[in-house]
Amino acid sequence: MKKILTLILFLSTLSLSAQVFESGYVQKFIKKGTDHIYNASPDSAEYYIRKAERFIPQHPVIPLMRAMTILWANIPTISEELFSEMEVQLDLAIERAKIKDPDLKNPEMIFFAMASYGLLAEYYADQDYTMKAVGEANRAYSLMKKGFEIVDDNPEFLLTTGLYNYFREKYPEKHPIYKPLLWFFRSGDMELGLKQLKEATSASFLTSVEAHVYLSYIYLRYEYEPIQAQYYLSKLCDMYPNNFYAKAKYLESLANPTDFKKVPINLIYSLIKHKSPYYKLAGYVFLGYLEEVIIGNEKKAEYAYRLGLKYGDELPSHGEFFKSFGYLGLGRVLIKKNENSEAKEFLDLSLSYAETEQVKSEAKELLSKL
Repeated sequence: MKKILTLILFLSTLSLSAQVFESGYVQKFIKKGTDHIYNASPDSAEYYIRKAERFIPQHPVIPLMRAMTILWANIPTISEELFSEMEVQLDLAIERAKIKDPDLKNPEMIFFAMASYGLLAEYYADQDYTMKAVGEANRAYSLMKKGFEIVDDNPEFLLTTGLYNYFREKYPEKHPIYKPLLWFFRSGDMELGLKQLKEATSASFLTSVEAHVYLSYIYLRYEYEPIQAQYYLSKLCDMYPNNFYAKAKYLESLANPTDFKKVPINLIYSLIKHKSPYYKLAGYVFLGYLEEVIIGNEKKAEYAYRLGLKYGDELPSHGEFFKSFGYLGLGRVLIKKNENSEAKEFLDLSLSYAETEQVKSEAKELLSKL
């Protein structure tokens, strides 16, 4: 009798939870697994992925979560070897979505296929595999358009719809050279896009964290409102204390003489202790800024800046903000020592890496006085 009841319970749970977007038993495993993914705890994430896999073994969410586990355990420096592992899982997620729904009309299958295409496109673009990136982006966009029509009833699509609405208008505004290439894409709405992204932080199940990440990126790089970015990044740091990417970006959002006074010092030292040169770069650069601007010890500041930038040399295609910020600080310190020739060299380097108006304007101002 006990075995029969267990079987009935299992079958009823499986039926209720077959759809990941719907609340149910399996969704709890997915949520716990996702939390461990964003906390950079791959073993714990895999534990819950396997639990979910027992109930939905052929669902695309399983390989997509495994790809995300690899991504967040190594972000942002994904080697070709690691990406090869991700690629296998992302291709499998797309394959499973198409097997379950060949025409990709079901919101869940649309979402998981679209997310997988999007991750493939993002990596290919970062590696300058232009044609591959365009191909995957086109596939993602065709599914994104379906998402536009169903976003009101499916909050997971708030992220992609919000990102499209915002960047469709903002990106060509910031980079006019791309404007002629976008004429055949439907118009966006920046205000609506931000509203949808903010709604996604609380209304979505799978994409809430990504909405926090993208909103902080927008407020740091496009809207230049670091206080807004601080709000979203501090929440991520609280929720996921082992997420070093959030820590580094949170410190970036505080990187001005006023806000840096309230910086949690332990975050800086946790970055320095990380094995990745990316986080060591960030940690030492922020330590240099702390010593220079807050403590006033320029000798220690110079040492920290130089050490951080030495780690940056190991990262030819990552850490541009931290490099620009470090070279800027080093330039300021050297100007005070009357070592103007080397200061100019570092300020030029700061400009070459600069991603924010704050760094660009200060570097240009200092150079104009040399």
